[in-house]
Amino acid sequence: MPAKKRYNPFYVLLIPAGVAFVVTAFAYGLMAFQAVNAVRAEAHRHAAHPLFEWLRGHGDAALLAELAVLAVLTIGAIMTDNWWDQSTRDQDHFDRLSGRG
Repeated sequence: MPAKKRYNPFYVLLIPAGVAFVVTAFAYGLMAFQAVNAVRAEAHRHAAHPLFEWLRGHGDAALLAELAVLAVLTIGAIMTDNWWDQSTRDQDHFDRLSGRG
């Protein structure tokens, strides 16, 4: 029986970090779009929403921090990918030599 594939934990961490970045970027973009179209009455309907108020004050820093986290996790995933793959190959090789596989 082949060894169970070991997953690189950086890939698991990239998923929520990427989702957080996408949500923040879309919300920030929507907020900016509404600010540009502020002459329309509908644009002011969501202007006081707590998310948009938070993004006005901290949106730039949030996007940059999330982008930095994504960069670190991506580099970590790339740099450790061979190690995680090697440990799986080593386990398969050990299993074959010991007669388990």
